[in-house]
Amino acid sequence: MRFLCLVGLLLSACWAFAAPEEPYALDNLLQRIPPLTHDARGRWPLIAWEPFILSAKDDGFNKGVPLTKAQYQALAARGLAQAIRLTPAYIPIAKALQDAGVPVIAMEGNGGDLPATLADGGAHQLPADYKPTEIVHACPMLLAGWNTEANKLRATLKQFKDAGVTLDAAWLDWENEPIWSREAWEQSRRCPRCQKLFPPGILDDYYAYRDFIVRYRQQLFSTYLAAPIREFYPACSITNWAVVYSDPARRTFHYWGRFNFPPMDAGLFTATNPVAYGNDIAYSILWDKLYPKGTPLDEAHMDRVYTYLMLAQMSDDAANRQAWRVEAPAIPWVCRYCPDMDDPKVPMLSATRYREILRHLWLRGAGGMQIFNAYRPKTPTLRLEEVADAVASLDEALGYRAFLEHGTVMNTSVPEVTAHTLWSGLRLGDEAIVRVVSLDPQPLGITLATWPDADLYHLDAPVAGATYHVTRKGKAVTVEVVK
Repeated sequence: MRFLCLVGLLLSACWAFAAPEEPYALDNLLQRIPPLTHDARGRWPLIAWEPFILSAKDDGFNKGVPLTKAQYQALAARGLAQAIRLTPAYIPIAKALQDAGVPVIAMEGNGGDLPATLADGGAHQLPADYKPTEIVHACPMLLAGWNTEANKLRATLKQFKDAGVTLDAAWLDWENEPIWSREAWEQSRRCPRCQKLFPPGILDDYYAYRDFIVRYRQQLFSTYLAAPIREFYPACSITNWAVVYSDPARRTFHYWGRFNFPPMDAGLFTATNPVAYGNDIAYSILWDKLYPKGTPLDEAHMDRVYTYLMLAQMSDDAANRQAWRVEAPAIPWVCRYCPDMDDPKVPMLSATRYREILRHLWLRGAGGMQIFNAYRPKTPTLRLEEVADAVASLDEALGYRAFLEHGTVMNTSVPEVTAHTLWSGLRLGDEAIVRVVSLDPQPLGITLATWPDADLYHLDAPVAGATYHVTRKGKAVTVEVVK
């Protein structure tokens, strides 16, 4: 009998600590993620791709049903805010967020051949003997469909404004066409209307077409997405998928590393949106470029590829923002695991390295973060872990908040896979915050010169990483570990 009672007690204890039916459910999330230990008031909260839910079957968000004021405030205490969709159905959630004292941030995905195809007759006029390998795309130079979409957006924004909603930010994920694939180019160069509308020479060469479309596309979103939002909400923070600055002297890295973007600015967007994903597509695109043949495909080597991938676009954009528009913050998308290939032989980015990369994103100019924590059936707890990691990184960064808000990015170099150490920092007057980590299995160190008229100084680079508060007085430099 005693044995059975003991077994019963053990089973009860295991049940008490077992994972709930849905790890991402709000009750579990609030238990797993503690409130911030640093003051985040006045700072942008983190937002997540996956809406916050009460249970596995909770569909309230998709129906525009708000959570309670207390629940929104509990999320805010953890540096989190529920993002809304930019449709009238989400006005009740926007008002509930506003009532809870939480910023109203719109985030939604959009894609496909819209809005260009909203105009009648907008599709390419292709020869009868040409067989496209993709859908027949719209002529990129026709703008009537874009104007229709912009007016639809204006009507939506008017409803938000008439309802008393202030839209604080619109960090969107509109990945609509035009695109720069070779098939899209083939269709444009065969279309007699495009031959007349494109600038001379652009359709003669794929790479000229690609550069033109990348730049032109960012201009379209600036004109037909950012401009309408600013008409209604002049103070709104606005960005969109992969909006970045790219300079002729430093062409910004494509988010998966396929090529480098042409020179372009962010137009009417008020923030940039570098992409920092642990996307396994990095293996197919970058592995052979970065490693010699025969390099073992293991976690240690893939971690280096992910580090390169996730800091490249952010660093290029940071360097170019300092030259073009230093007041524009970066609001990067972050993600530990994005299985575009879903190839089981490609190791996932390690949790330790992911957390380290997040630290460096803050020190390279991030003003906020969007967490792409899409539900992955093979890793059901990951969408909660992604949020927990981002919150922890935010709380740590808030420990040197003045540097986040007023500091200058010190390092925009992209770490090669052969790098031994990784460092990032923010300088503010005679002080600096510097994070350094050894990328090798053993501790190392680096020597830096933060001020040209002050002494060099040495920083230990442990395998676990360390953050330092560096201060100068005259030429002398002192270093203190940040706890």
